[in-house]
Amino acid sequence: MSTVSDARVVRTREALRRAMTALAEESPLDSITVRAIAAKAGVGYATFFRHYADKDALLADVTDNLVREFLAQAAPWLQQRDRTGAAKFLCAFVESHLAIYKALIAGGSGETVRAEMLRQTMATMVQARPHRPDGPLDDLVLFQTVSGILNLLAWWLRNLDSVDADTMAEIIERLILTPVSAVRHQPPAGLDRA
Repeated sequence: MSTVSDARVVRTREALRRAMTALAEESPLDSITVRAIAAKAGVGYATFFRHYADKDALLADVTDNLVREFLAQAAPWLQQRDRTGAAKFLCAFVESHLAIYKALIAGGSGETVRAEMLRQTMATMVQARPHRPDGPLDDLVLFQTVSGILNLLAWWLRNLDSVDADTMAEIIERLILTPVSAVRHQPPAGLDRA
């Protein structure tokens, strides 16, 4: 019986995530209500609250799923340490999920949503690490990589008409991935790895 219940929970949460994403294509995040999300998902208003405490919790789940989906699909580039390939894949991934990325990091909801996107992305990336951090350098590299990429993506999403995905991938690779890699391989003398 619990597998039926578990399957229902998975389906309902997926329906709510899809509804949030679809509504983000139509309206600014701050104008989307829980009632609208529940209606779009085809579930009752009270059902929403059996799965999420509020709209922000749903947005965190949407973000977590996006990051996990990206990491799963980008694994070949990440494992090969192919910075150029990873940057190109990232830009293609963002383009394929354009509406929700615009809403989360370049939309009119402002810094609160972007800060939550950064927090949630960092949390997901920390959980996805193949090993425990070696010290402050690992945390610094992760923070700079995630925050730098999110800031560049926010800029790009506001300038899509003038900057194509390949150019943006090169910008991400040259401004974030290569410098971060250099710091990781040759850390500043005062920054211990342990």
